Amino acid sequence: MKALRLSDLLIRQIDNDSIAIKYDDKILRYSDWNKQSSKIAQNIISKVSSDSLNITVFLPNSINYVIAYFAVQFSKKIIVPIGIQSKRPEIISTIKYCEIDLIISDTERLESLKDILNDYAYRIEIYNIDSDEMISLNTNKEPIPKTDYIHNSGSEDDIAIMLHTSGTTSDPKRVMLTHSNLINNVESNIQSLKLNENDKVLISMPMYFGYCNTAQFLTHIYLGASMVILNGLFLPKLFFQTVQDEKITNFTGVPSMLLMLLEYRYTDRYDINSLRYICFGGGKMPVEQLQKLVKTFKTVGFVQTYGQTEASPRTTALLPEDSLRKIGSVGKSIPNVKVKIIDESGNACGSGEIGEIAIQGKNVMKGYYKRDEITKKTIVDNWLHTNDLGYFDGEGYLYLTGRKTNMIISGGINIYPEEIEEILMNHPNVKEVCVIPEEHAFLGEVPIAKIVVKDNTVVDNYREFCADKLADYKIPIRFDIVEQLDKTYNGKIRRNRSGN
Repeated sequence: MKALRLSDLLIRQIDNDSIAIKYDDKILRYSDWNKQSSKIAQNIISKVSSDSLNITVFLPNSINYVIAYFAVQFSKKIIVPIGIQSKRPEIISTIKYCEIDLIISDTERLESLKDILNDYAYRIEIYNIDSDEMISLNTNKEPIPKTDYIHNSGSEDDIAIMLHTSGTTSDPKRVMLTHSNLINNVESNIQSLKLNENDKVLISMPMYFGYCNTAQFLTHIYLGASMVILNGLFLPKLFFQTVQDEKITNFTGVPSMLLMLLEYRYTDRYDINSLRYICFGGGKMPVEQLQKLVKTFKTVGFVQTYGQTEASPRTTALLPEDSLRKIGSVGKSIPNVKVKIIDESGNACGSGEIGEIAIQGKNVMKGYYKRDEITKKTIVDNWLHTNDLGYFDGEGYLYLTGRKTNMIISGGINIYPEEIEEILMNHPNVKEVCVIPEEHAFLGEVPIAKIVVKDNTVVDNYREFCADKLADYKIPIRFDIVEQLDKTYNGKIRRNRSGN
């Protein structure tokens, strides 16, 4: 069988006239999707030089997003998605680091992008997907220099997408996922959940998140199945109404979403018998609340998962038959993925022994873009070192116990304290700062900032200072002014978690 690229997933559906995407009252059929993405791809190929591989998609969850996604694939370029909630420093940092020549966006975001890019150091173009118009900016400037880091050859081992992971605006980092990485993870996901072309998924999380990109979006294209995209914020009433009206069979969310469903008082008004699975991961799920969910929604199979962007991302799943018997576990590895627990020396840990989780499989990333040294430390002997801690029980079920890194997971979204600290250290009255997680009933964790100021007689609005530099979800919910920060023997700030 011929190895597949992402573009092949849609090409295979070229004669399929069934509905691929539904978004509000708009629909997109597979056959039309092929035509629209192909048309834009030709535009990209004719306007963008052959040495320009990376293209940014700056669009919300929408039909435009999915058309743009495959337009980039058909043009044999690489998608570099940027969330529309990102602020100027985040956008500029990414397009410079990824050597972006072209941004695909829409009319609603056009003026904002023009303003952001007005003082950008290089020539850049914006393709307005609404008007099919190419807008050139900074035409008097030079094109961005290329490092010639990526060499795509037209094979399944080419990079298909580069997703955001840890990194600051001055030192960004992107995960390079190949066509093979993603399609292998899609196939593992389908085998794990026994999905088929009759399934219909409801999408609410940002589509550029690894979790959504593979387990929902690409998985259902592979099958030629239907997808329904929720417009706007996730709300329980809208969720239940949509599941009932559209006969949704599966949904993937984060713990905060599930807790909202549990608190909704009118669930008995809706028929959700079509819903086979609710998959969830990306944060802490209180065991008592999970027990209530399983017992409240008896017809739904709850699947707790574990993964990492670097692993495309899904790695394990606790299937419904074990949801109560092994509650608190993230299950066993999905087909064609290996997981082991290792100690500090790299030796395998025994049952019940806590160590670092390591992953092996064709789903493991090619590496971090332009970060070879970090890649070498992360992928050792073909095993991805996750920096997550856990253990296996006597039956081989995986349990998570913590993280070796400073990452904060809030509502399923990864937040990196160093990025926030870098911004705050630019404030004229900040001497030292440490951002740590605080437990939150709904979101699992939220960031708070502990700040040592230079002049404690000055009252500053640190939230306002962060507002135009960081996406809203990254802004600490509290800024605590402290006299000093705890430090290690060699003077490094000690990152005590909140409450310790």
